[in-house]
Amino acid sequence: MLSSSSYMTSKTPQFNKALDKYFSELKLDHQGGQWRICRLSGDKFYVRPEDIEFYKGMKVPLPTLSLRERSRLKLAFINVYNIFKTKSSFSGKQMISLYPPSTPYKIYEHQAWFGDDWDPFDYGIDYDPNKGFFKQFQKLQLQVPLPNLSIDSTSVNCDYATSIRRSKNCYLVFGALNSEDSAHSIELIDSRNCYDCFTVFNSDTCYDCFEGSYLYRCFYVEYSRHCLDSYFLFDCRNCEYCFGCTNLRNKKYYFLNKALSKETYQKEIGKFNLGDRDVINSLKDKFEVLKGQAFYKQNHNDRTVESQGDFLKDSKNCYFCFYSIDSQNLTYCTGGIKNRDSYDLIGGVGIELSYESAGGGMQNHHVMFTTLIDACRDLEYSKQCTNCHNCFGCIGLRNKSFCIFNKQYSEKDYWKKLDEIKTNMFKSGEYGEFFPPTLSTFPYNISIATSFKGYDDIDLAKQYGYNIEDVKHDIVDTKGEIVNTQSLPKDIKDIKDDILNKQLFDQDHERKFIIIKSELEFYRRHNIPIPLHHPIERLSDKRKKLGTLLFKLYERKCDKCNKQMQTVYAPDRKEIVYCEKCYQSEVI
Repeated sequence: MLSSSSYMTSKTPQFNKALDKYFSELKLDHQGGQWRICRLSGDKFYVRPEDIEFYKGMKVPLPTLSLRERSRLKLAFINVYNIFKTKSSFSGKQMISLYPPSTPYKIYEHQAWFGDDWDPFDYGIDYDPNKGFFKQFQKLQLQVPLPNLSIDSTSVNCDYATSIRRSKNCYLVFGALNSEDSAHSIELIDSRNCYDCFTVFNSDTCYDCFEGSYLYRCFYVEYSRHCLDSYFLFDCRNCEYCFGCTNLRNKKYYFLNKALSKETYQKEIGKFNLGDRDVINSLKDKFEVLKGQAFYKQNHNDRTVESQGDFLKDSKNCYFCFYSIDSQNLTYCTGGIKNRDSYDLIGGVGIELSYESAGGGMQNHHVMFTTLIDACRDLEYSKQCTNCHNCFGCIGLRNKSFCIFNKQYSEKDYWKKLDEIKTNMFKSGEYGEFFPPTLSTFPYNISIATSFKGYDDIDLAKQYGYNIEDVKHDIVDTKGEIVNTQSLPKDIKDIKDDILNKQLFDQDHERKFIIIKSELEFYRRHNIPIPLHHPIERLSDKRKKLGTLLFKLYERKCDKCNKQMQTVYAPDRKEIVYCEKCYQSEVI
């Protein structure tokens, strides 16, 4: 995968010697790989010869966890979709936070965390060779403040959002880059005026859209791109003024997949009062029937070569990867944009030559066992660091180098101490994989892991050592009249301004929420009925919809030519799934 010259030169002779001995004693099969048993699940997994070469170059031992459990572990360290009211350890005030009120960690407002009123070095500790590394790291983690939300310092008016970068005016948005004036959405990239959307790119004025790009004035649209002024589309490209259509290409004025004149089309859609909830629910039911009759491609890859996985776009040489864009030479990675030459990443933008990193981050080079770091290189077992290099076991550092456990060392002393630590960790079995479950700062049941099929078994996670807590999610102030959403007028035209002063109660999920002013204006402007369910629950449904399609590939026959193919759709699913060739011959 990578040439030997691509790897970093290490200055840890004792550790190198121990690792060389480890690799020399490995018993490999005739192909040069090795079958292993996952230490948690007991499942067998195979380490390919090319995997072993990567591990050798990165100077790490072979994993003891299967891919499935490695992914679970990193996902358990990420909370993207749950926010709470928590008391600030900095100001003492109540604030919105990724951490529940019961958290044992020091949580600062992100504005204060980015400020100069505290110093991460104040919490530095000396490494004790007689104690386990992770036990000492947890001691540091309990002392160093953490930001309440994952927001970069350039984002504005996003205090009720997280995983936000270079964005503004986002409310209950979970993941945004260069986006603005949006709410109740997940993963907005270069988009604006989007509500209740899941993963949309370069889009404007959209509602309830799922997996789309280059959309404008689109509503209830799924898996489509380059479309405008359309409703209820599935898998359409370059379409405009279309309603209730599937698998269309380059069409205009289509109604239920039939071509109409402009006048007839406008007459047909004019029959529907789209601001009435009953009308919309009826249309959604009919849309589900239409989707059941549509053709599904074996995967969602686009302009991708020599790759295996799904939701790969403009990528090459990606093996068993999911949701990667403009990336290459990746293995066992999920999420990310412009990542290169790495293994086992979760998220990230511009990550290179890295291994076992979680929680995104931007422009990192040669980082391992890290989470939530930006513009760093040569970091290991660190989190929440920015613009640092050659640091180990650090938290919250900015513009630092040659640090261990938040203490400054000379370059010479750093390498000497690092050699000691890594050698001890390797001998004790601590070195070479991500942090253990006990070091996650979030309860497992609020982590992103539970969004994916197979990881939502809470009892199994508890058995594996993950922390489970009963947490309350409501963040709405207990002010104003509480109104059951079922009693709201069905038509948006009958909604009065006083709804902005009320708490809406979602009885199906027993959660309260509010309507914000920009949201109400959006609904009125585009004739959309007030939703009945809590926005987090609406987003949860979208997450789980995608979660059934990640982390597993199946052998299945094409429903047209009967050719054996690899797909994300299990054989027992009801979708009509075609191989690439048959799919391209059918879409119009």
